[in-house]
Amino acid sequence: MQYQRAKYGNCGCCRLRFSVVPANRPAFVDPAFWAQARAKGEVCGDGDTGYIEISAEGLVPLGVYTVFFLTDQGPYPAAPTGVYYTGDGGDPNRLTVNGAGAVSYYVAPLNYNPFHGISLLSGLHVIQGVIINFHSDRLSHGLSPGVDNVNVFGQLVAPICHPHH
Repeated sequence: MQYQRAKYGNCGCCRLRFSVVPANRPAFVDPAFWAQARAKGEVCGDGDTGYIEISAEGLVPLGVYTVFFLTDQGPYPAAPTGVYYTGDGGDPNRLTVNGAGAVSYYVAPLNYNPFHGISLLSGLHVIQGVIINFHSDRLSHGLSPGVDNVNVFGQLVAPICHPHH
């Protein structure tokens, strides 16, 4: 599905500035390799819709990665609400990493405005950041990232900023 970039005069876009979480890595990954990862992206919102787009390099080649929003009530997949999550590695918030450790492009159209929060049955979840997670067990774990520092390792994190136009 191709997402058309809208004119975001109402809420705008936020450029994501990722930084590496150096201590949060699986033991089998060299610290210098882990630390050289880079990512960029943006989150945009207008009215009651939006999108997130990300590109990255220096990731574990062919590794299973996911993108989550960090909210005031815990992590939530950086993807639309109401979609089916299997947890088997093929979830909508999974990044497809090539043999060179790069994600050329990930985009998720959102059926909510990320700057207004995510309205779920448990209430409104205010987005505070974005995290790119590596899954050492090669599973994406559905709506949950997995168990921190056991089978999921946050490698890159970015705060949500105020939109620019």
